Amino acid sequence: MRSVPFLLLVAFSGSASAQEPRTFTGHNGWVGGVTFFPDGRTLATASADRTARLWDVASGKATAVLKGHTDIVAAIAVSPDGKQLATGSYDRTARLWDPETGEARQVLRGHRGAVLAVAFSHDSRILATGGFDGIIRLWDPIYGREVGALHGHKSWVNGLAFAPDGETLASASSDNTVRLWDVPNRKEKAVLNPNAAELRCVAISPDGTLVAAGTRYGLVKVWDIMGRQEQVTLYGHAGEVWSIAFSGDSATLASSDGEWQQPGAVRLWDVETWKERAVLKTT
Repeated sequence: MRSVPFLLLVAFSGSASAQEPRTFTGHNGWVGGVTFFPDGRTLATASADRTARLWDVASGKATAVLKGHTDIVAAIAVSPDGKQLATGSYDRTARLWDPETGEARQVLRGHRGAVLAVAFSHDSRILATGGFDGIIRLWDPIYGREVGALHGHKSWVNGLAFAPDGETLASASSDNTVRLWDVPNRKEKAVLNPNAAELRCVAISPDGTLVAAGTRYGLVKVWDIMGRQEQVTLYGHAGEVWSIAFSGDSATLASSDGEWQQPGAVRLWDVETWKERAVLKTT
């Protein structure tokens, strides 16, 4: 079971600067996913307590508790248009929610194991899900219909990220690979292998030029999407890298580590120089 403390997860909202931390209290289990709504005013979280929650960033108060999953909620994503929220759970389903009402719109069934990753395309018209069964499933989020499946991974799919063009999807897996997929044609474009390291998370820069992934052994790997060449390996994390995100201007990469019941850290990296800008430590 994945054990990810709340404070070790990263998401960007407008600015890449390190500010005083704010604590959001309310979940009764570890938090496996965090994401901001496009306006930066609402934060969404997914937890082992079987719920997802929406928070007002300014006040730090919960505005909604989303109930319905029957097991750990491991992943969460907000559509770029801000009108849809998706969650993935150990109960083998993904769910689509109305952020305004907190009600479930669709229950997506098809995976044969826990759903560990969810991601929307940049036009909000496709939802990708992945998990224990190693299959990436593509859904029409409006009607809740499966519209395709991507086969190739030999183990869990832990992370998913769409490129800005809406046609490329990156996936990170425990089979030690990041794979790039041609979504319209449902085909594999490339396999990126970071020298036999299990991949825990993946992100694509908003400018569409880079893909970054975090490994089980505390490394961050970065590749050039066009050339599919490794650009850099970033060192410094003391534990598994569970979460990764680029800032909106693609100038900063954030990565977070953590081991169960041990303090972790978020590291901010300058994408131009690949030097470490800051370390945000938990207590």
